[in-house]
Amino acid sequence: MSTATAASSGRMPAGVPYIISSEFGERFCNNGINAILAVYMVQFLQVGEAQATTWQSLFKSGAFLFPLLGAVVSDVLWGKFRTILGFSMAYVAGCAVLALSSGTQGLAIGLFLLALGTGGIKPCVSTNMGDQFAASNQHLIGRAFSWLYLIANAGALISMLLCPWLLAHGGPRWAFGIPAVVMAVATLRLWLGRARFVVLPPAGRQWLRDVFSAQGARLVGRLGIVYLFTAVFWSLLDQSIGITWTLQAQSSLMDKELGWGITLLPGQISFVNALFILLLVPLFTYVVYPLLGRVVEVTALRKIGVGLLFAAGSYMVVAWIEGRIQQGIVTSVWWQILAYAILTAGEVLVSITALEYSYRQAPLRMKSFVMALYLLSISAGNLITAAVSHGMIEPVQGLALQAGERTTLTLPADGDFVPGQKIDFSGDTGITQRLPDGRARALGGTYVIGEIRDGEALLLDVVNRQPVAATGHLKPAAGVSTYSLVGPEFFLFFSYLMLGAALLWVFVAMRIREQSFVRLDA
Repeated sequence: MSTATAASSGRMPAGVPYIISSEFGERFCNNGINAILAVYMVQFLQVGEAQATTWQSLFKSGAFLFPLLGAVVSDVLWGKFRTILGFSMAYVAGCAVLALSSGTQGLAIGLFLLALGTGGIKPCVSTNMGDQFAASNQHLIGRAFSWLYLIANAGALISMLLCPWLLAHGGPRWAFGIPAVVMAVATLRLWLGRARFVVLPPAGRQWLRDVFSAQGARLVGRLGIVYLFTAVFWSLLDQSIGITWTLQAQSSLMDKELGWGITLLPGQISFVNALFILLLVPLFTYVVYPLLGRVVEVTALRKIGVGLLFAAGSYMVVAWIEGRIQQGIVTSVWWQILAYAILTAGEVLVSITALEYSYRQAPLRMKSFVMALYLLSISAGNLITAAVSHGMIEPVQGLALQAGERTTLTLPADGDFVPGQKIDFSGDTGITQRLPDGRARALGGTYVIGEIRDGEALLLDVVNRQPVAATGHLKPAAGVSTYSLVGPEFFLFFSYLMLGAALLWVFVAMRIREQSFVRLDA
């Protein structure tokens, strides 16, 4: 492995293709698993939708918290290249555990290893890319980061189409196993290209002095303000990849036929995010930004502000869809695709911009640490989602269930329930549900309240909106709950939160000063 002070030429560095190909594999693995995780928990483990959202958001939060560990290991001990290889092994192991085990215990172990692995390498990949450049070719950094994001999203696109299909037709072993193989191959390819990299040595104790210096404190404070706003954006964006938007798409009231004989699975719809990235990154890089640059200065902070507004708008569309589903109205998947287009435009404006902005703002020995801070904002965003999803769960007292061919609920007299409202059953309910295909399973997970007459409500399947056939008696110890944010209210909450953050950003951004640090030529 070269320790490298590579000669600079004004051309794209030789190590860049290896970094991009490894990121392709990582995003294939990460996005494929995230596309099916909530569906796997809801359909295979019978977890309630709000609880599945909470768990997956906590997993994502952990995946973006562990970059702090990766940054310390990289900047103090191993350097970026060794750190990427080491944590990639934990990544592959986590995928393998998910593929080979079943139940909540295996899920917890696999997700921990996966979060550790992906989190450990995240702050190093982008900085490893940036380290390949010097002053003579720094003008290519923006293009390299665009290509990194572009190819990585190609991997995400493929996996988000493939993994839901594998889960539906081959089961969890294939759906989690294929990403494990792809990640293993990506790790091997990165190792094979080791001689082509500029490899900067770790800063060691000097790193600690930089981080805790006055300059370091000012940098963390300046970037921390930016990351408070982008955290809200990440809360919205990450829900669209395999969580609340995918759970919305489970309903048969969303017509998932695209036309031309193509019908998508719920977990596949989020592939359009990666598809729009492939289309919008070159469009914004080579057309939109140059054209706008003729009229107004296109700065990183202005891009972020506009992107926040796009995100708020996308959730208005999704809230409208949820309102129609709650009313029992069939709605085309093309409306959700429109929401993806709006949100992805916001992602191009916020995510790529904040990534490059973070790298340029950081002194050389602090770049991995600053990348970890950037990723920590994503962790914080997912904590927002987890907190809202968990906090909106309300236990229901005094509900009675009458099992039969058309199972009904006697609603509490003091309850305020409406048709289309979701209700969760957990624990040992004492009720056995008979599925349309003849199979039987314990009543559990999320259901929907149907028509209500004189305090009696029909219990419907959340996906097919058909009456639930069941036998047995509801046990007193069974867990019964509903959600305080009913139907579109959940999505409107996040839309208003994002809109408020975007308006406040206008005033904050005017007070932020920018700097730029890149490696000098050898």
